Amino acid sequence: MEQYQWLVDLTVSVALTIAALAAWVAAHRVLSAQARKTETPWDDILLRAAKPPVIVAVILLGVHRAAGSALDHWLSFKLFGGAPISAIVLTAGVFWLALRIIAGGERHYRNRTLRIGEKAVDAGSIHAVFRILRAVIFFIAALMILESLGASISGILAFGGVGGIIVGLAAKDMLGNFFSGMVIFWERPFVIGDWIRCPSANLEGVVRHIGWRVTELETFDKRPLYVPNAIFVDNVVENPQRMKNRRIYEYMGLRYDDIAKMPAVLADIRAMLSKRDDIDKNKIMMVNFDRYGDSTIDFFVYAFTTTTAWSEFHRIKEEVLLEIAAIVQKHGAEFAFPTRTVHHNFESPPPELRPAK
Repeated sequence: MEQYQWLVDLTVSVALTIAALAAWVAAHRVLSAQARKTETPWDDILLRAAKPPVIVAVILLGVHRAAGSALDHWLSFKLFGGAPISAIVLTAGVFWLALRIIAGGERHYRNRTLRIGEKAVDAGSIHAVFRILRAVIFFIAALMILESLGASISGILAFGGVGGIIVGLAAKDMLGNFFSGMVIFWERPFVIGDWIRCPSANLEGVVRHIGWRVTELETFDKRPLYVPNAIFVDNVVENPQRMKNRRIYEYMGLRYDDIAKMPAVLADIRAMLSKRDDIDKNKIMMVNFDRYGDSTIDFFVYAFTTTTAWSEFHRIKEEVLLEIAAIVQKHGAEFAFPTRTVHHNFESPPPELRPAK
């Protein structure tokens, strides 16, 4: 009877594996139905993430047990210096589950706004947090599996320190871009969708993706531009997207003949700006005679619009300029343009300048 004990153990192992799989599938179905009735997304994310790892872990543990029962002389010892296969399988399964939960959370919040208290977290920051979590999970999982295989963690870390110095010297620029990417993620000088400018590097475009090494910009002629992250840390970055207002600042000149009409023109322009709802009254607004030009008497208009949208700003600016032209015309004044006056003397020249006959 003892010679067939391995067959009994094999049968029991296979039966337990099948029963465990059936129980997990049934429990998963019931729990998923309950999770769909709740408002929180994380129970759905957890259940979807757990299904494949649990199935694979149960199958691998069942196969290991069955193989150990059938081939005791081959697989009864502990592989790789005494590390049990079951420990490796469970460790890998737990970290696979963690990675799937992170991926599910990232998919869920990709097109949604996450709020922490009163503050909204942008998509780029959410992506960065999940990416960092994924890297940490990989690192911890690798260390735990190596420890299960009998490797010395302290030796690995010591070698990693020396190797890190070598790699750092060899890949200085790549690491600089990597850490610059972290600075961008945490300080957030711009986020995905922002229109940014970097005048010193002659860069301008809309941010489409922020990666660990490069940031993708889309220029206004729709060309993709892949910029190393260190550029944005080492240079001044202008983010017009975060402006609260846009500015109208224009110089105009009237004829010298219209200097008496200047006060009335300026007063009407001020009144016109004050009546417009699209001009921000809480910001400085100035309309003043400023200087005597070569052929003009110049005044300037300085005001801020309530909108920051590029197309809307230019529509408002166009209306303001046309209304200014109408005001100038209403007062009988005219905008000046460069002129030159030539004085011609029609009297006879003195005798010494007359041409000889």
